[in-house]
Amino acid sequence: MDTYSKLQEKINRAEDLEFGDILSKTIELFKKTWLNGFLMLLILVVLYIPFFIVLYIPIYQEMMEQIQSGGYDPNNVNGLAYTQSNNMKLMTLGITFVISLFSTFLIAGFYRLIKKIDFDESYSIKDLFFFLKGQYIPKVITIAAFSLMVAMLNLFLEKVLPNGLATTLSLFVTIVSSVYTTLFVVFLAFNPDLDVSSIFSLSFNLGTKKWLLIFGLAVVTGILGFLGVVACGFGILFTISIVYLPPYLIYKQIVGFDTVDSIDLIGKE
Repeated sequence: MDTYSKLQEKINRAEDLEFGDILSKTIELFKKTWLNGFLMLLILVVLYIPFFIVLYIPIYQEMMEQIQSGGYDPNNVNGLAYTQSNNMKLMTLGITFVISLFSTFLIAGFYRLIKKIDFDESYSIKDLFFFLKGQYIPKVITIAAFSLMVAMLNLFLEKVLPNGLATTLSLFVTIVSSVYTTLFVVFLAFNPDLDVSSIFSLSFNLGTKKWLLIFGLAVVTGILGFLGVVACGFGILFTISIVYLPPYLIYKQIVGFDTVDSIDLIGKE
């Protein structure tokens, strides 16, 4: 039986998981991995900064022009954003793809690192960059493109539907798809030799079976992660990585790692 069939069989036979048990294990694992999560997020923030600067330069320029002409209204920030809305929407799509690309690269590596910490295996910060290897780049690009498709769908809904309905549907699409995009990265991390269609298929299967559990844990861990905001905002980088742990633990309990022994060999390349 090939790897895909073994993984599919395990997902099909998946038993119920306890929300409280996964949450408890998440907190315990976070105690071991928070520093590595901080380093991963810090790298992402550094990579994101230039793109956010590019995104908001048009608003800044418009604001400066209004200040110089004497027509600036500090209460009309939304008006400035609206002035640049068409250009910003196109730029946002491109930036969404780039951010998704960076995130997929590093978060997939982070999951490999988490597994090593969890099993008391040797690891290094280099594990974060494992998927920068050439053979994995097309898969990472394809997974990142899924987030771009969601962003394009939301933009389409905004154009063809009334504002209230478009906002509601966009939120629904984003929430539903978030579970699957997370699982794409998890399956890529531990099954890097599977083709993208198999990764998508397995992720949709597991995501559909455990959608409420995964989403519920994402909400709770998201709240816990945002507690870092109390430390002058910057503290969130130390805490928010907890949101990545429940999908790993769900994968570990349902799929496990015994059917993908090649991952250990890959790590020694």
